[in-house]
Amino acid sequence: MSGIEQQRERVRHTLTEHVGTTEAERITAQAATSLALSTDSEAGAPLGVSRFGGDALLPPDTAWPHYEATPLELLAVLDLTTIAPLNPELPLPRHGVLNLFYVENPLSGDSVAAGEYESCRVVLADPETAVRSTPPRSVQRHRERALYGKTVLTIPNPFEDERDGGEVSEKYVDAYEEIHGLDNQQDHLIGGWPNLVQGSVFSPSGEDLLLAQLDTDDRMDWCWGDMGSLYFTIGEQDLKAGEFSRAEVFTQCS
Repeated sequence: MSGIEQQRERVRHTLTEHVGTTEAERITAQAATSLALSTDSEAGAPLGVSRFGGDALLPPDTAWPHYEATPLELLAVLDLTTIAPLNPELPLPRHGVLNLFYVENPLSGDSVAAGEYESCRVVLADPETAVRSTPPRSVQRHRERALYGKTVLTIPNPFEDERDGGEVSEKYVDAYEEIHGLDNQQDHLIGGWPNLVQGSVFSPSGEDLLLAQLDTDDRMDWCWGDMGSLYFTIGEQDLKAGEFSRAEVFTQCS
């Protein structure tokens, strides 16, 4: 039995104990694989040139992304050649590097509350021709750390039920928290179901996918709001077409 199938059986068993067989089967059927990322070399396999922070790898003659006059921060470079095969359920390109850029509230003035506006850019480049680009002096350059990953099984967060007009089940909350602890799942994720702090980050249409979740991380000196997470989402058809300009970002914190 593969590692994912072992996880699936543990998930089904734990859910059955908390919510009963019928509900456990329903939730387990929605389980999706994800790639858990870490800067700890013992937490998974090396992921090529994937890293948090550092310099971007951009297509030739590509300017550093800005929102109006504000440069975005580079958060991650993801090596799809190594990442895509580890999570085949997510229809990522099998070649290239993805640069994840982000800025929170680039506007100033009393009329804009902190966290009211966010922007992201997701830029795909061919690693064979990509140009290593240093962030402008006016933007923070996050410390570069290599990434390692392992494939994990994720299930819908209890808050996802609210998207469909349902109510959050306390029994499911208990089961979810136990499952999340069983596999020691990290909250830097590529694909799968996000670990939510509040409500769903997906649209009611159900066509969105989680491209990446980046959690608050002391090693990276990242703190999104009050110990929250960033969620990069994209429509399934946009992802299949490589339309990364259509990606969106959301922040949730407690």
